Amino acid sequence: MGMRGKRLLASLPVLILSGFLGSVAEAQATEPLQWSVKQAIGYALVHSPDVAVAHSRITEKEEAKGEVFSKFLPDLSIDAGYRYLDNIPRIETDIQVDSPVPGGPPIALQDSREIGANDNWLARLSLKQLLFASGRVYYAHRAAGKQVEATRQEEETTKLGVARQTAQAYLSVLIADAVSDVQREALSTAQAHLEQVQNRYDAGVANRLELLRAQVEVSNVEPRVIEAEQGIETAFILLRRASGLGREVEIELTDSLEAEVEPIDEEKELEHARAMRPEFKVLEYSQSATEDLALAKRGGMLPMMQLTSTFGYEKPYFAVNDWEQVFTVGVGIQVPLFDGLESYRGMRCARAAAETLTLAAVQTHANVRTEVRTAVLALREAAVRMNSTKDNKDRADQMLDISKHSYAAGAATNVEVIDAQLAATTARLEHLKALFDYRNAQIH
Repeated sequence: MGMRGKRLLASLPVLILSGFLGSVAEAQATEPLQWSVKQAIGYALVHSPDVAVAHSRITEKEEAKGEVFSKFLPDLSIDAGYRYLDNIPRIETDIQVDSPVPGGPPIALQDSREIGANDNWLARLSLKQLLFASGRVYYAHRAAGKQVEATRQEEETTKLGVARQTAQAYLSVLIADAVSDVQREALSTAQAHLEQVQNRYDAGVANRLELLRAQVEVSNVEPRVIEAEQGIETAFILLRRASGLGREVEIELTDSLEAEVEPIDEEKELEHARAMRPEFKVLEYSQSATEDLALAKRGGMLPMMQLTSTFGYEKPYFAVNDWEQVFTVGVGIQVPLFDGLESYRGMRCARAAAETLTLAAVQTHANVRTEVRTAVLALREAAVRMNSTKDNKDRADQMLDISKHSYAAGAATNVEVIDAQLAATTARLEHLKALFDYRNAQIH
C-alpha cells in the first residue's frame, strides 16, 4: 500500500465525519456536488449499503450475546388454570373394633369421603435459577462476546473494502474522462488534418488516395470517442454504487489523475498492513470464541445444579376443599449419563474449527505479505512506466507537430502525418494507463 493509500485508509473516522457533513451539504446544494477522493470515501462510509449490512450484523451478534446472558437470570413464570373433575376419588372406611365393654359386640365403623372436588383451581408463581452449569453458560456467553468483537472487526474490514472500491471507482472516472479527452483531441486533430488534405485535394495538390486515408482515419477515431464517453458513464455508475450516492445528485470530481512518485520501504509497508488489516483481529477473536464454545459444549457432559421454588394457591388442597397457600423450594442436580455423544461431538467440532482458524491466520499473514510485495512491485513498475511514457508522450507530441508542419510545407507525406497522430494518441493513452496503475497500486 502506497503512502497516499495509507493516509486515506488511516483516516477513516475523519472521512466518516466528512461524509456526514458532505451529506448535509448535499441536501442543501442546488449545484453539482464537488467531490475529492477523500470526500467520496467519507460519503461512502456513511451511505454505503455494504457498511449498513455489516453494522446490522453487529446488532445481531449483540442480541445473540444477550440471549446467552439471559440463562444467568432467573426464570419466573405464572401458572393459572381450572380443571373439572367428573369422577372424584372417594375413600371408603369399613372396619370393626372391639367393644370397650367386656363381652359387648364389636363396633362397626363405616364412612365414605370424597377426596377433592369437581372444580379444581390453581394459581402458582414459579422460580427457576441456574446455580451451576459446569461452564456451559459462562463459556457460551464469553464466546458470544468475542463474536461481537469479531463482527466489529468485520465491519472495519468492510469499511476498508468500501474505501478501496470507492477510491478505485473514483480513479476509474478520472481515467475514463482523461481517455475521452485524448480521443476527442485525436478526433479534432484527424478532422483538422482531413480539412487540410481536402483543401490540398481541391487545389489539385493532393491525390484521391491521400483524401481517402484522411477520411478513413477520422472514421476510425469517431467510434473511439463514443466508446470513451460511454466509459465515463459506466465509471460514474460504479462510483455511485460504491459510494451509495443517488442518481439524482450531480457530482464533479476535483482531484486529478496526476501523481508524484514516492519512496517505498517494503518492510514498513508490511508492518503498516499488519497494523491496518482488521482480518487478523477477526481471526483472533473468532479462534478464541470457538475455543470457548468447545468448553461450553464440554459442560454439557458435566453436572448442572438448579434452584426451583414455587408459591401459590390451590383449591382443593388434598382433602381440604378450600384455598390453601402452598410454598416449595428445592435444589436439584442433573448428571448427564448419555446424550448420544452430542456434547462430545460438539466439543470436538468446536476444537476443530478453532484449529482451522489458527491455520487460516497463518495463511492470512502469508497472503498479506504476498499482497504487499505485489503492490510494491506494481508501484515500482508503474513509477518506471510513468517516467518513460511521459518522455515518450513528449517525443510523440513533438513528432506530430513536426509532421503537421512538414506536411503543410510539402516535406512530409499524408501517411507520415497519420502515423504520427496514431503514435501520439497511443503514447498519451500509455501514459494515462501508467498513472492509473500507479494510483491504483497506492490504494492497495
